[in-house]
Amino acid sequence: MFKKVLIANRGEIACRLIRACQQLNIKTVAVYSTVDKDATFVQMADEAFCIGSSAATASYLNREAVLMAGVIANVDAIHPGYGFLAEDGMFVQMCEQCGIQWLGPRSEIIALMGDKASARKFAASRGVAIIPGTQVIDDTEKITVAATKLGFPLLIKASRGGGGKGIKKVTRLEELDNMVQLAKGESQSAFANGEIYLEKVLTQARHIEIQIIGDQKGHIQILGDRDCTLQIGRQKVIEESTATFITGAQRRELGQAVHQLLDGVGYQGLGTVEFLFCEDRFYFLEMNTRLQVEHGVTEATSGLDVVLLQLQLASGQGKIASENTPTHSGVAIEARITMNLNSKEARLDTFEVPADVRVDTGYQTGDKITPYYDALLAKIIVHGETRMAAIQKMQQALSEVRISGIDTNLELLQQIMDNTKYQQNSFTIETLDAGMVKQYESLTS
Repeated sequence: MFKKVLIANRGEIACRLIRACQQLNIKTVAVYSTVDKDATFVQMADEAFCIGSSAATASYLNREAVLMAGVIANVDAIHPGYGFLAEDGMFVQMCEQCGIQWLGPRSEIIALMGDKASARKFAASRGVAIIPGTQVIDDTEKITVAATKLGFPLLIKASRGGGGKGIKKVTRLEELDNMVQLAKGESQSAFANGEIYLEKVLTQARHIEIQIIGDQKGHIQILGDRDCTLQIGRQKVIEESTATFITGAQRRELGQAVHQLLDGVGYQGLGTVEFLFCEDRFYFLEMNTRLQVEHGVTEATSGLDVVLLQLQLASGQGKIASENTPTHSGVAIEARITMNLNSKEARLDTFEVPADVRVDTGYQTGDKITPYYDALLAKIIVHGETRMAAIQKMQQALSEVRISGIDTNLELLQQIMDNTKYQQNSFTIETLDAGMVKQYESLTS
C-alpha cells in the first residue's frame, strides 16, 4: 500500500480523498493557494504546501508547483480528484518521469477521451452508437453544409470541452456563424484549444452514465449506473443511482456497450462512460477519465467505497471480478448545493446540515468564500428502499439545511423535490432549462 499520497485538489473532494487515505493509514499531502491557507482540507492533511496565489492558473493548475510539492514531500502517488489537473495528460507524463504514480489511466487514454471528437470517432470504430454529428470541423463552408445536413436544432461543441463549457445551441441557420465564433472563443479561453464539432440535438433525451473501474491489468468492472438528466445549462443539479427509468435488459445493453468500448484498452482507475437515451436507444456521449462529483450515489447503492477500491487496486492489493456487477439496493439521490458567486468575497455565517445523511463538503461555519473556484458548497446524499422513499428523505434533509452569508440554490433544490414531474420521473435534459420550477426562472432573470 502507498505510504504517502498528494491530493492535487481542494474543497470537498480533497476532504473526501484525505478521509479515504486515512482509512488505509496513508499519509496525505495537501497543496493549497494563498486564499485556501485556512481551509478544512489543509488542516486535515498530514503535510501542506502553498503552491501559489488565488488564481487557479497560478496554483491548482500549476503543474510544476504541484509536482514539486510531491517531490519535496517524497510522495508515492498523486490523486487529482476531479477538475484542475485530473484530465491533463501532460501532467501525468511529468509524474511518471519523476517516479510518482498517477492515480488514474495512462496519459494516452486521457488524451483520447479528453478530445471529445476523437472519443466519438473511437467509440464508432468499436461499434458503439454515437450521436449523429461531425468530427472536428473548421472551414466555414463545410460547417454550413454539415449543419444543413444534420438539421436544426444542433449543438456546436468544443472538442476539448467539459463542464458544459464551449457548447452553443443553434436553432436556425442564421445563428450559425455567430454561435460558431462564440463556441470557438469560449473553448480557446477555457481549454486553450478552439477546435469544435457539430452534434445533433436529441430531444426528449435522458442522461445516463456508467461508473467503471479498471485494475492494473486493465480488467474492467462496472460499479453501477446513474441518472444525471436534471441539468441547468448542462451543469448537473440532481443525480440518482440506480437509473430507475431503464429496464434490466437495457442495463445489460449498456454494460455490453461499455465493455465493447473499453475491453482490451488497458484502462486503469476510475472512469465514467456517459450516454444519452432517446427513443429507446443509447448513444455514446463522452467518457470522463477520473472520479466524478456524483460518485457518492453509486457508493450508497453498491455498498462500495470506490475511492478505497481505487487506492487498493492502484497499489496492487485490490481485486475485481471483471464479469460481476456489485449487488445494488434501493435508490440514492444527490443534490448539489451551489453558491451564487460574484466577484467579491463573502463569509459563510451559518452552515448547518442534517446529521443523519451523508454530506460531502469542504466548508464550515465562519469560512471565507472566494470567487476563484468551483461554486459547489456541499453534496447532500440520501438513500431509500424506493425512489419515492429517497425523495422524501431528501425533502426532509434539505428542510434542515441552514445557510446564511451567501446566496445558494437551496430553494431550487427543494422545489425540484416537490415537483410532480420530478416525482413521477417524467423529465428530460431540457426540463430545467425550460422552466420546470419558478425558482430557476428567478435565478436566471
